Amino acid sequence: MKIYLRVLAVIYFIGGILHVLDVFDLRLKFSEMSSVWQAWIIYLMIFDILAAIGLWQQKKWGISLFLLIAISQLIAYICFSNVFGRQYSLIAIHVVTLAVYQFLKWTGSRKVQKI
Repeated sequence: MKIYLRVLAVIYFIGGILHVLDVFDLRLKFSEMSSVWQAWIIYLMIFDILAAIGLWQQKKWGISLFLLIAISQLIAYICFSNVFGRQYSLIAIHVVTLAVYQFLKWTGSRKVQKI
């Protein structure tokens, strides 16, 4: 689980950096986005970077932020696709990361119960 959390930390840190680039119009045209999209980008930027720090340190709050971000993006891109569009790659990534996390947590708890 420790290695997986570190891998997630790197992924979320990269995501946070990409959102920083968005805010400065270096990747997407943040200045031309609707206020809903701007708020979404800022939310993701802040929480991606915080989650990365917490995941790297293997803190419970980092895992909680990872779960919050993954679930909120799934809700946004599935339930509110008319606003955020269908981000199929992000949907797939979050489903896989959540499934792997749940599997590792489940197998880890089974090992503890056997002892």
